[in-house]
Amino acid sequence: MVRVIRFVVLDVPLALRGVFWRAAVRLMGGRVGRGARVYGGARIVMAGRDARIEIGEHFRMLRNAVVNTLPPGGTVRLGRHVHLGESSMVTAAQCVDIGDDVVIGPQTIVVDAHHRTADPEVPIRKQGIRAEPIRIDQGAWLAAHVTVLGGVTIGRGAVIGAGSVVTHDIPPFAIAVGVPASVIGRRPQGTRS
Repeated sequence: MVRVIRFVVLDVPLALRGVFWRAAVRLMGGRVGRGARVYGGARIVMAGRDARIEIGEHFRMLRNAVVNTLPPGGTVRLGRHVHLGESSMVTAAQCVDIGDDVVIGPQTIVVDAHHRTADPEVPIRKQGIRAEPIRIDQGAWLAAHVTVLGGVTIGRGAVIGAGSVVTHDIPPFAIAVGVPASVIGRRPQGTRS
């Protein structure tokens, strides 16, 4: 039996950033909201027959940023008014769910999978991966060079300082910094984030 694996790379040069990338994502079963924009060098990679990418209204993906899924196909959900900074990467083997109004700074990595390493007799590349979902709630801000690992939820309105590595859940409205990121303060909790 022949198995069809869906794989498409949308490399979005400046000349094609208009209708082309939207149509390609939709053709592959994804969803793109009104007013979403990507800029030069940005890439959207849908790998695997079950891959799904959902992009909300007024999403912004700056230069050289990458959104991708890993086979057999993860899900990436990007809410309304999400800002994905230059040279950032969002990768899903299972699910990365980013809420509305999230700001992701330049060169930030959000990846829900890591390599298995349990068997020292088998090369790591042959041991497969383990994926755990990531959730970044509404209004959070991830500054430049942040890394978010699988199995993490970042709460509503949280701030993650530059260069931090998030390895565990961050509560709503927390300010977290460091490697691994730890909470150093709290933002005021008004009616808006």
